[in-house]
Amino acid sequence: MANDRPPRQSPAADDPYSRVDYRRVIAWPERVRREAPFLFRVLAGAPARSVADLGCGTGEHCRFLAGEGFRVAGLDSSESMLERARDGPLPPDLRFALGDIREAEQALGGPFGAAICLGNTLVHLVEPDDLRRALQSVRAILEPAGHFLFQILNYDRIFAQKARYLPLNFRPAPADDGEVVFLRLLEPLEGGRVRFCPSTLLYDPAADPPLKVVSSRIVDLRGWRLGELAPLLEEGGLEVAEVHGDMEGGPFDAASSQDLVVVARRRVGPPAR
Repeated sequence: MANDRPPRQSPAADDPYSRVDYRRVIAWPERVRREAPFLFRVLAGAPARSVADLGCGTGEHCRFLAGEGFRVAGLDSSESMLERARDGPLPPDLRFALGDIREAEQALGGPFGAAICLGNTLVHLVEPDDLRRALQSVRAILEPAGHFLFQILNYDRIFAQKARYLPLNFRPAPADDGEVVFLRLLEPLEGGRVRFCPSTLLYDPAADPPLKVVSSRIVDLRGWRLGELAPLLEEGGLEVAEVHGDMEGGPFDAASSQDLVVVARRRVGPPAR
């Protein structure tokens, strides 16, 4: 990091993730309950009951798994996300660390029986070399034959259909003041890039105007597709074991699935050259 960088005023000053309260806009109890059977099945085959959550966000998966008896370490590059993740007492086998997925072994150590990377995180790595570094780092923190589970959107479908938005999320607003609406706009671009605009709106039919923009930002992503990811995983010493279309273990269909969910395993022996 450059020595002449201005001092930080607060975590929110240069942290774009501070603009979206993911804890509030996502129905976490329902989501975790829905995903739990698939998570347990995947983790049951891991060589140890320890999990690294890469891009852990506000830590809901971390707390859930720690509560189920796993040793868990959450990694995120957003200070504001980790502030929320640490809000409240932590289970004894749970810790959080600030760091980059491309250098996960430096931030977390290891080894872990499994690593998870959920919620469309890997697509923030827009260059192939950045993704290679991340996958090498994942391999470095895993036990031999350790499992790597990741979830991203199904960009085969998004590019084929020129999809422009994801389903809306509605949550009760604080103090029963209408509803929080989570709007996610997409703009597929050339070269596999995607312009992503997550926005939080407040809808209060009793107000004038009834709709208010609470936060909005633009993020440039790389819409990685299965055909691109499989050889990079192999190159990084991770072999694809399962491919699914959702976090309930459903089948993957490139034309219709909303998500791409991959279970890979650390190959015993050196990575492919």
